[in-house]
Amino acid sequence: MKKIGPGFNPEEIIFCPTSLCNLKCAHCFVEQKNTKLNVEDSIALLEDCAKNIDFLKVGFSGGEPFLNLDFTTEICKKAVDLGLVFDRLMTNGSWWNTEDDLNKKLRAISTSGFDGKIGLSYDKFHGQPLEKISTFIKACCEIFADKNCVEILSVVDSGNRKKDTEDFLQTMEDLKAELGFVKIKSKLDKKTGIGSILIQDENDAELTVYRFAQSFIPDEKIQLNDNKWFNEDYCQYTGNVFYVHSDGNIAPCCGFANEKKELFIGTVKDSFATLMKNASENIMVHICYDLGLLKKAKELQKLKILTKGKCNDMCSLCWWMCRKEQ
Repeated sequence: MKKIGPGFNPEEIIFCPTSLCNLKCAHCFVEQKNTKLNVEDSIALLEDCAKNIDFLKVGFSGGEPFLNLDFTTEICKKAVDLGLVFDRLMTNGSWWNTEDDLNKKLRAISTSGFDGKIGLSYDKFHGQPLEKISTFIKACCEIFADKNCVEILSVVDSGNRKKDTEDFLQTMEDLKAELGFVKIKSKLDKKTGIGSILIQDENDAELTVYRFAQSFIPDEKIQLNDNKWFNEDYCQYTGNVFYVHSDGNIAPCCGFANEKKELFIGTVKDSFATLMKNASENIMVHICYDLGLLKKAKELQKLKILTKGKCNDMCSLCWWMCRKEQ
């Protein structure tokens, strides 16, 4: 198969301890099936990957990782034993009922050796109370003894970008006051609302907030109505990971299309060698990492399989292509 891009070269394992979540967000594509990863299988995979990947990183997503805390802490302990690097532990920050419960579970993560970023999902779709989010951030900073340990990851409502951005900036001003921080710097694009915000205290400790575009599941006849194509990066930004779903299936990226079976390259019971072999034979992995989604899209347009127009959301286009490659 023709290769143009850099190929699939995994650098990280992202575990989804469970598909369960205390929230049900309109923009989320994860089906809550009450599935939980097997810790023994996951540790075996982690050990095998550590032998084959230099500077392997470990992260957690979901579902809500704090709803399967025992799994998360066991993986953290093993990662420390193997000398691995932690990336993000994603959470909605509102899974707790009492502050005692919050502090107890954060300490469990801290004492397990996790020293990566706490990735806090917070926007209008999640709808958590500001006071609860403020309490969560304060607890993280205290227990991890690091005022920079939390990052906020947030999605812009594409239905009303201007108002959503205005409302979110006001919410960040309110959060700044709740946290006792003193400065806020917006680096958001005025048209799209995408970008970052820095909330700083008097000693320049930073809470970084990232705002991303909203993605949509395309229908059978995907509508390409954007004014420009996405930047082709051969999935290097959202990819090069083993994304271990809570049911054990493994996808090669963390984009939302990783829910599609056409992207699966094996299960948590497979070896590193088997996963890489499967990836080398997977047509969607070839399209994303070797050929390029953009090149494939333009080929399909010439064949009139894909409608005319442009798409700025590579994950949405990938989801649609998974249908076509069935």
